[in-house]
Amino acid sequence: MTSTGCLSADPRPSGYAFGKGVGMRALFPWVLIVLCPPALADLYTAHLAYQQGDFVRAFADFRDLAELGQPLAQYSLAVMYSKGQGTRQSELNAYAWATLAAENGEARGRALADELRPMLAPGSERIAEDIRAPYTRATLDVKLMPQAPPDDGVDRRCWALKQVIPEYPEDAQRLGMDGEVYVEWTVSADGSARHPRVAYAVPPNKFESAVQSAVLHTRYPAANPSAPAAHCSQMYRFIQGRGAENLRLQQYVKETRVKADNGDVGAQVLYGMLLGLPQLQHKPQDGLPWFLKAAQAGSHLAQFEVGNALMSGWGCQCDDHKGLVWLRRAAEADEPNAQVALAGYALRGNPDAASTRKAAIWLERAAAHQDPYGMLYLSALLAATPVAELRDSKRALQLVDGAHSLRGDPTPFEIRAAAQAASADFAAAVRNEREAIALATKLQWDLAPLDERLVRYESRQPWYGDLLAF
Repeated sequence: MTSTGCLSADPRPSGYAFGKGVGMRALFPWVLIVLCPPALADLYTAHLAYQQGDFVRAFADFRDLAELGQPLAQYSLAVMYSKGQGTRQSELNAYAWATLAAENGEARGRALADELRPMLAPGSERIAEDIRAPYTRATLDVKLMPQAPPDDGVDRRCWALKQVIPEYPEDAQRLGMDGEVYVEWTVSADGSARHPRVAYAVPPNKFESAVQSAVLHTRYPAANPSAPAAHCSQMYRFIQGRGAENLRLQQYVKETRVKADNGDVGAQVLYGMLLGLPQLQHKPQDGLPWFLKAAQAGSHLAQFEVGNALMSGWGCQCDDHKGLVWLRRAAEADEPNAQVALAGYALRGNPDAASTRKAAIWLERAAAHQDPYGMLYLSALLAATPVAELRDSKRALQLVDGAHSLRGDPTPFEIRAAAQAASADFAAAVRNEREAIALATKLQWDLAPLDERLVRYESRQPWYGDLLAF
């Protein structure tokens, strides 16, 4: 389901799809509606709780974010300690957190620390250092923050050999609708793109299928058969007519950057994604700091992006331990992308029964919120897991039929075949596996694993394993 590698945008294709419709529709309102509320939720909720006098809730929320290195939360925590709001009053703790805020660029933190220093008892500054120690830049760099990669952070396996540009959906073109899609996928050793997953789309339910289909049909360089999958991502924009598009793009990027610099968490996430547009010619590590800023402010989508980057080496050094910290934060807040990623981590290699059960729990949580990828991946697990107690072929078929189904993708047919074979419906399993092979042939996949499964089904034997590893 998952593997190691590096996530990177292909710097060569345009990342655009153009239509011939009339007029151009601004998409900024959609961006505000879709991105801002969930992205601002934690930091906004902390401030709202404070304004409403719910100091216990505000203190807990600010403390949680302050421990991630978020400077505004650190300063707010210092203020609450100094006033005894939501906690016992303590100039010592207030001073410690104020100096941390100052260290991270919050000027008011330095002013507050200077005001508090004369109130401290002799020797207190040494104690304050002990309070600060777990949350200094140096400490967080070691245990939490991404570090610069040894190279440019670009995985050349994400550079397409044959790029397919998404078609402009007819209904969106007819309505004069523009849009944006941020998609992530893996590239297998045979050079085929697998499992394109949309992390962000504005407006929703308009452009996703076109982008996923284009990714699925794009070819990438082949690697050693034993090589792990590469992780790739890209932002696509759909624009009605070329016109002054370059000027519009530059203005859009500039406006988003201003909002991001002013602390707009949604804009920080969006700006990080926009830097994945190939024509902007940025490296992966250029976008990662913006995801990190938003992640520290409580954006669950950004926490997923940071965790995913650390797990795959996208724009930073690979570090599973740090990556898992960020992914778990996001997953526990019900960010489905993170839940699916954690399930994949549990299933990589040759997972034991305990790891497989852990993966099932995360996928169940994602599927419970009707996340299409959670439903699809859970159906694959229930259909073919070697852990007999977890197999449920009937439910696997229900899930795969109700999950995201991308036309031309062999994966749903593979899942149906495995589930049908597990329930001894071998005739149906053979039909679906043959359909999967026909589609995989068009996509130039390595057919050996699919052929192996077909032979077993024709011999009236089920097949158990990881359908999403290939």
